[in-house]
Amino acid sequence: MNFRTTLIIIIILVGIVGTYFLFFNEPTEDTFKSDKPRIAEAYDLPREDIQKVRISYANAAYQTLTIEKDDYKAWQLTTPFKAHADSIKVNEMLDDFLNKQVRQTFEVSEYEQYGLESPTITVELWKDIESSSKTFLIGKKGINFSVYTKEKSETQIFLIESSALDDLSKSPTDIRDKSVIKFSPDTITEIQFQKPEKLSCQKEGNIWKMTHPLSVNADTEEIENILSELHTLQVSTFEADGENVTSLLEKSGLDKPRIQFTFKDQNKKFGLNIGAAVTSTTDKQNVYVQSVHQGGIYTVTDDIFRILNKSVFDLRDKRILDFQRSDTTKFEIQRGMQKIVGIKLDKNTWQLQNTQKTLADSQAVSDLIFGVDSLEAVAFVTDSTNNLALYGLDHPKMRVLFTIRGEDKPAVLLIGNNTKENSVYVKANNSEQIMRVKRDLIDKIAKGETWLRDKQIFKFSIDDPIRVTVKYNGGSQEYNGVQFTCQRLGTNWRLTSPVQENASNAEVNAILYGLIDLRAEEFVGEPFGGGKNELPNATTGFNSPQIQITVELRVQKVFTLQVGKVDPSGRYYARLQNKPDQIFLLDAEIIPKLKTKVEWLRAKEE
Repeated sequence: MNFRTTLIIIIILVGIVGTYFLFFNEPTEDTFKSDKPRIAEAYDLPREDIQKVRISYANAAYQTLTIEKDDYKAWQLTTPFKAHADSIKVNEMLDDFLNKQVRQTFEVSEYEQYGLESPTITVELWKDIESSSKTFLIGKKGINFSVYTKEKSETQIFLIESSALDDLSKSPTDIRDKSVIKFSPDTITEIQFQKPEKLSCQKEGNIWKMTHPLSVNADTEEIENILSELHTLQVSTFEADGENVTSLLEKSGLDKPRIQFTFKDQNKKFGLNIGAAVTSTTDKQNVYVQSVHQGGIYTVTDDIFRILNKSVFDLRDKRILDFQRSDTTKFEIQRGMQKIVGIKLDKNTWQLQNTQKTLADSQAVSDLIFGVDSLEAVAFVTDSTNNLALYGLDHPKMRVLFTIRGEDKPAVLLIGNNTKENSVYVKANNSEQIMRVKRDLIDKIAKGETWLRDKQIFKFSIDDPIRVTVKYNGGSQEYNGVQFTCQRLGTNWRLTSPVQENASNAEVNAILYGLIDLRAEEFVGEPFGGGKNELPNATTGFNSPQIQITVELRVQKVFTLQVGKVDPSGRYYARLQNKPDQIFLLDAEIIPKLKTKVEWLRAKEE
């Protein structure tokens, strides 16, 4: 063997021995921790006590990160730029590191061979920002998925899981909060839009007021919706921060924002500028925005333009009356010298104070009270109230008054002229503001008693009838001329005409249940009860009803329902024969349910 070959072999052996001592034969162990404490325990670093973190990297591709807790214990990114950090992600990163077990500790004299002279990652942790930090140096990887680590002030080194390298290798975007603006909606006390006109609102207690350009009540629900949507809106992409922002302002349209939105709570002021749309080849449309208080430029979905593109009309309170509808004990509708009065008897029962004191339709009364309380303007009239006559409000066509428990004066809605836009002019009695509202509810109010009276036709239970007689006249051929009578015998029903035999209890009861459930669509006649309903028989068809059902009760009362012709709206005229002036309309879908054949009534043999 020549000298050259011997030299090569010696070099190889030295390399093998060096590798063994570096990676396989660990340095002499000073103390072996069989219980393997975690970093948090070994260095008294509970994660919740950490106030500041700085992570530095040997790899220039990573930027040094500094993260600090603010006064509200939320994490803030302070370098390489200022931004809200995602506290959940920061806490997860810290937990991953602090919960790493200290596998082994070693006393060594040289640190370079373990990568600790120029560490891959340096982690600085402060429990108190004013005091010194605990600094951890993370070096080269060892065996068994470990990495050499050292606390800067100590001489010993230790091994932890090598996953720490991945856990701590973060970019600013990785730990950045994706919220467009980080704030608490409930704490906001003032908002302002500039687009380019100025629009300002301020919170007083739980109510929002508009302060510019008008001094009026604001739509509190609308403003709360704006803040709620803005609070949940997420950044699509982070475009620029710090010094890089200036060069992007013109391209993004943020040198001349379409909307400037600012708002504040008791301690902070926030701002957001809305710029141009992002050029995109996809259906998804984003826009550029800039956080004024932090300076960064982002892209977000164009929902933000919908959220913040608000007019004075959008933000002002559009309700006409504001009263506690659940505490309403009385309502009154006045038209000239006529009026309708409703009194609350109990939670769901109302009575109309007409000559007969009839029950009111609970759903119609609920629709009236709820409808007026939630009635909103579709437009505001800017003219002075000196022009009331122009809108029919100097002598309103109708007044609607609501008496509220505990209130000295009723809430009053004044109703004026109709408009060409299918709306009507209204105002509150205690307001100077004239508004236009949709006619739907007002048209119902104008129907008066025909809308408000109880629409249940029959008032009996299933066990009350003792005889039912049905006659059909006209209509389809299979029913024309059909007539039958059923008599109750004990608990069973029996056909007495045109045949005498047992009847099907289920079929007879089906007729009765149909009558019990029968409700008028609306009543026909004078809305305010000013006279009798004298529609001719030629119109109603009551001289020869298509359907006539007579029900005799145990208490010796007899009711006869008559169903006549179809009205112009496609509904059927109907009435009770003993109340000929109280004509009502039935939905066409009900009519087939009132028809029964004799063969259906015959009891099926066992």
